[in-house]
Amino acid sequence: MRTARAQNGFTLIELLIAIAVFVVMAAMAYGGLSSVISTRETVSAALDRSKTLQMSIWRMRGDIEQIVNRPIRDSFGDSQPALFGSPDIGLQFTRNGWRNPLGDIRSNLQRVAYRIDEDDNLVRAHWRVLDRAQDSAPVESVLFENVSNVEWRFLDSNREWQDRWPADASIGASLSGAPTPAGAGNYEPPLAVELRLTTPAWGDLRFLFMIPGAER
Repeated sequence: MRTARAQNGFTLIELLIAIAVFVVMAAMAYGGLSSVISTRETVSAALDRSKTLQMSIWRMRGDIEQIVNRPIRDSFGDSQPALFGSPDIGLQFTRNGWRNPLGDIRSNLQRVAYRIDEDDNLVRAHWRVLDRAQDSAPVESVLFENVSNVEWRFLDSNREWQDRWPADASIGASLSGAPTPAGAGNYEPPLAVELRLTTPAWGDLRFLFMIPGAER
């Protein structure tokens, strides 16, 4: 009498159960991986914003804390103060310490300006020469995007804040190079410069920059 041979393998039901378990595990693994990728992208974006903020603060501090009392002549040949600023024109000044790694024949002084452009960005501009010609064009870079509010203030020798500088002069210049009716004069720099601005990424920001060498 013959005996039945044992059959090896999986039944259809067992295969279906195995596939279902694999699908559930794959879905769980994909959900976890997607969450990790999303978190990583969020962290990377936050780190990029933080890096941009730190670089912008470093750039402004390096500029403002090296202000020197050196007036210039603009592209119209008119004298401009070493530093002037107001709510409508922004801030413009002469700074020291312009690095020259290539050894070019030029001054180590640099004319710098901060203004709000037509896209509501806070822009830093600098010129390659101090006393400009009519074809002297600024080199610009964006520091903060979508600025909804910006305020400059200047601390005078009486420890009082002024919303324009020079505080006792009528400055009507623009950062594009239009002349100032008051002329350059002999205006000492303020003791400190304060900047307040508002952006969607950072909300309300306040920066205070001391000017070394200003009369205390």
